[in-house]
Amino acid sequence: MKKQYRTTKQFLELRETMLNGNWSQAALNCVEYGFSAKELQDHHEAMGLEDDIWDYVILVGMAERLRSN
Repeated sequence: MKKQYRTTKQFLELRETMLNGNWSQAALNCVEYGFSAKELQDHHEAMGLEDDIWDYVILVGMAERLRSN
């Protein structure tokens, strides 16, 4: 079975992990699932979420640091 990337389910899992305060795990998930900043923004906007978009900016920064190591 082919592994799915950047699905709504993965976005919601990542979001819940982040909102629960587990930022390190959320950043690892962001890397594992392959989300870019634009994709996170697209999911956020498509779902009409009230979350602060800056939380996702921080998350992407953390994920980029992991990717560069």
